[in-house]
Amino acid sequence: MMKKTIPITTLLVVLFLSLAYSAEQKEYLSPDGKYYAYIIPLPKAPTGSGESEVVIKSKDNGQILCSKNYGSEDGEHGYGIEKAAWTPNSMFFVYSMSSSGGHQAWHSPTDFIAISDFKIHRLDDYVGPITNPKFILVAPDIIKTSGRDKTILDEANFEVKLNELAKHKMNE
Repeated sequence: MMKKTIPITTLLVVLFLSLAYSAEQKEYLSPDGKYYAYIIPLPKAPTGSGESEVVIKSKDNGQILCSKNYGSEDGEHGYGIEKAAWTPNSMFFVYSMSSSGGHQAWHSPTDFIAISDFKIHRLDDYVGPITNPKFILVAPDIIKTSGRDKTILDEANFEVKLNELAKHKMNE
């Protein structure tokens, strides 16, 4: 009986591809237990944290309440999620990102979804470009992070109440 052998290069390619696309979706239950947020990895990005999709669903009936796909056609012009968390009061889902193609490596756009209307807001639009993906959330809905001041572009630390930002945007 003749044994069939597989070339080592074929095995290495299969192993590499399985590792490259083995990222699993992450699930975040809101502190009040009413919503799930999912971070879903997208398969095209070759480097960094890849590209991601964010989905908010009702825990009760599984209805999709908000979603945003940060993927790109070529896998190099989208965003991957670096860090994600609910605010302690469950009113906002916050996440920081990095470019899938390594563009503007200094920039970590940070978005938040307001549960009041399920709209996505970009923190950068309010305070200036965020440079630190490792934000901290403090009760009830305060984000602490750092970036460049919107007006003078000097490095700055920010401590922002997300509820006030969301209200401000709704009144514009």
